[in-house]
Amino acid sequence: MRRAYGALALTVLAFSTLQLAQGFAPALSLSSLTPTPLRGPAPSALRSSVAPHTMPPIRGVLGLRAHVVDDKLASLNIVLPERPAPAANYDGYVVSKGMVYVSGQIPVKDGELVYTGKVGADIDVVTGYESARLCGINMVAQLKEACDGNLDRVRKVVKLTGFVNCNPDFAQQPQVINGASDLMNDVFGAAGRHARSAVGAGSLPFNVATEVEGIFEIDGTSDDSMFSSDPLFNKRGVVQQFTKGMKVEALDRSFKDIITVATIKEIDDNRVLLGFDGWPESYDYWVEKDSGDFQPPGTCMRANARLSPPNGYVGYFDWGSYIEETDSLAAPPALFTSSRVFPGFKGDVSTRFELWHRMEATVVPVPPSPEQQERENQQYNK
Repeated sequence: MRRAYGALALTVLAFSTLQLAQGFAPALSLSSLTPTPLRGPAPSALRSSVAPHTMPPIRGVLGLRAHVVDDKLASLNIVLPERPAPAANYDGYVVSKGMVYVSGQIPVKDGELVYTGKVGADIDVVTGYESARLCGINMVAQLKEACDGNLDRVRKVVKLTGFVNCNPDFAQQPQVINGASDLMNDVFGAAGRHARSAVGAGSLPFNVATEVEGIFEIDGTSDDSMFSSDPLFNKRGVVQQFTKGMKVEALDRSFKDIITVATIKEIDDNRVLLGFDGWPESYDYWVEKDSGDFQPPGTCMRANARLSPPNGYVGYFDWGSYIEETDSLAAPPALFTSSRVFPGFKGDVSTRFELWHRMEATVVPVPPSPEQQERENQQYNK
């Protein structure tokens, strides 16, 4: 047995999300999603084995997320409401250059005012604290919509500004606004630590007890100008060049019948150095960028071919989880200019690899099967 074969158990939703994050979304075939059980690792005479895959999930950037913040909200028994509608002529939030500016939120729940009156006179400090906390929950609801439903995109709670409806002699504004600050720390962890102002006000809209606004930093924003100074991305946030650490599918040139998970380790003009995840450096090799023997993640699944997972990876392998776990970036199809797909592959002769990342050609590394040839002839004669 040579390298251990694994199966892509990628769901349509997860892989489509990864594709869209990188700017592509080819059609998926349900038949290509059938998982195949793993075979054992390669014998030590051929390769040295490594410990089983135990890498913990990591929050990556511009990749799939594990909805850690949603899980935290659930553990706190917090159900976010539909984001409150603005009370006047303004927007609930504005996204600009990777920052989200959330307008002042008041203690509203199910369309009703919950906490009104002056803190220290009409209501006590503890109730004022709860009022500020409810403002914070409404602010997170606004933030979630700004993040397209994925709160794991929040990199930092930058600043909160809280206003407390109170009399001039009241001096416990910080304790009241702690209701919102504690919420941010509970929900976002270390990223929830923030700068803050707590201000007393003679009155607030609708006589509410508190109002809180916030500034947040997020990643993966759709704002064009975020990427204008980064040569890796174009103005739409789409990767436009190979970079070290990118994940690909590559032909193992030691055997030529194995395609496996690889990482771009170095780049030298028109060449890249490929390293195979979980395998010694002796298997690394330099390859021309347009050689065709390395392709974007998902190429094997598209061809219904087997992809060997990283050596020692236990369980079913899927690209979405692996990109998240390794905090890495999938090489997008737009970067590949090869006119051939795995031309060095000497494996299953029934496998047909297609140039699915380009429109103008279909390439087979070996002669097509009679069924494939008949289908091609039918399409040609239409």
